[in-house]
Amino acid sequence: MLDGAMLELLTLLLPIAAASGWYAASRHHGAKKSGLLRQAIGRTFEYPPNSPTDARTADEVSRLFKPGTDFGAKTLELQLALGSLFRRSGELSKAIELHEHLDSQPQLTDEQHHAVRFELGMDYLSAGLLDRAENVFAALAVSGTHGKASLQQMLTIYQSEKDWAKATECAKSLKAQGSGHRNATLAHLLCEQAQSAIALGKPDAALGYLQNALGEDPRCVRATLLKAQLALQQQRWAEAGDLLRSVEFQNPAFLPEIIDHLRFCHANLKDAETYMAYLDYIYRRYRTEAAALHLADELAQRDGDLAAANYLAGLLPERASLNLIRRTLRYADVVACEGTGSVPMLRSCLNALDGLALQKAGYACIQCGYECRELHWHCPTCRTWGTIQPAG
Repeated sequence: MLDGAMLELLTLLLPIAAASGWYAASRHHGAKKSGLLRQAIGRTFEYPPNSPTDARTADEVSRLFKPGTDFGAKTLELQLALGSLFRRSGELSKAIELHEHLDSQPQLTDEQHHAVRFELGMDYLSAGLLDRAENVFAALAVSGTHGKASLQQMLTIYQSEKDWAKATECAKSLKAQGSGHRNATLAHLLCEQAQSAIALGKPDAALGYLQNALGEDPRCVRATLLKAQLALQQQRWAEAGDLLRSVEFQNPAFLPEIIDHLRFCHANLKDAETYMAYLDYIYRRYRTEAAALHLADELAQRDGDLAAANYLAGLLPERASLNLIRRTLRYADVVACEGTGSVPMLRSCLNALDGLALQKAGYACIQCGYECRELHWHCPTCRTWGTIQPAG
């Protein structure tokens, strides 16, 4: 038989034992659920965004974890990961609802609120709600933890809206904060403002933007080409020619872009010999194929097709290319075969070569490899400024 003191002690210990068992079980259950959450969220990053597997993972996590559930100190990290998962799977309304709910929690620190609001801004951006996204990122731009990242997202928004003035201010702020090499980006944004000024008939304002662009990036070919365009519009032929030739020292890969404009300058200066000598120089120095082809055209006009064919044929042993072969045949063989039965066959071969040449991309991005037939200063794939160049 138990005495009274022992019964009293058991009465006190039983609730404590029950509470301890409940606490251990809840800890185990919470840890297990958190582990399942981490595994499920981690799996989503093995698949592309918006994939069926991504969506299934989001549903799986939603069953394990409802917004507002409290799992302890690591809850916020899991909730932010869940919001990112919703966004990746295209369930933007759920991502926005979750992040707005988290932002309303008064117990969060300022740093945690900033993290939540940044994710909310990304939700708005993905949903195309650019005004809301801009407001969120503008408020975060002065924060210590998400200032640079917010400015970068604002820059993306302003570029997509073609608001070049605001984009330029963002790029200047990023440059002031030392977040990477932004000089090339800033130079191109100033060039965009210069082009707008040229379109509005404001050459002085355009020239100011271009001078600032070259101050930011002395190797900005685009700024030099636009300055040359202004000089051509004002019939300052010698100045335009000097500007165009200076591209050689900025980036010789862009020499094909200056040739037509340079020809126009020298035609107005009545100085074809200097133009032809420069074409020969840049071909010999840089193997710029476009220079050789244009020089052949000038020779054909001055001395006849045979002279052009002989010039191009002399280049083939050292550097044969599809375009050089095509142009050589165009100038020489069709004329030589006139009056014979081989003309239709030869012309058929030439047309086939022309078709092959048209399949080649004229430009390529040196950053991501994107290929295109026209020059874009802003790569649509990697969204980098000034990385698309004439293809070799």
